[in-house]
Amino acid sequence: MTTTNSRLSWLVVCAACSAPPPQAPAAVITATPTSVCVGDNFQTPIELDSLGSSPLLTLVYTPPSADAAVAACALPGNDVCYAWSFSGAVCKGLPTDPVPCDVIIDPGSVEPDGTVDESSVLLTMAGDNPVLVALQVTNAAGGVTTTQTSITITPLDDAGVCPLPQGL
Repeated sequence: MTTTNSRLSWLVVCAACSAPPPQAPAAVITATPTSVCVGDNFQTPIELDSLGSSPLLTLVYTPPSADAAVAACALPGNDVCYAWSFSGAVCKGLPTDPVPCDVIIDPGSVEPDGTVDESSVLLTMAGDNPVLVALQVTNAAGGVTTTQTSITITPLDDAGVCPLPQGL
């Protein structure tokens, strides 16, 4: 009886075993600029770039190969796929957009279905609140990594002028 129970226990344990999870990709966001002044009112273009992301997460950063495919996930042969999200009321040029907007995504960065899944995104923001940006990167093996950054708000100086460099 004991032998049967131990065999049954072993089978139950092994039934729960499966292959290890897929290796995770590296998710990297580069924002330029990283801050806008209070009351920016959608004047400063902000570029978010994920090209530092890589199909494999390593202890020592390894940039992706120059020929790594970075298109939408639905296409075969892509090394990494991107999905961006933003805090606040986000406008994408769609009839369902909220009013007012905290963030306006450039129409060139938005897919017809409303997703934002290209390797780079161009946006502007109201400048009333910081914006939290999240990037989810998925590799071809199904590994997923999410990272976040904030676009901060810089107060005006004593003269009421934005202290950030302009026109860069």
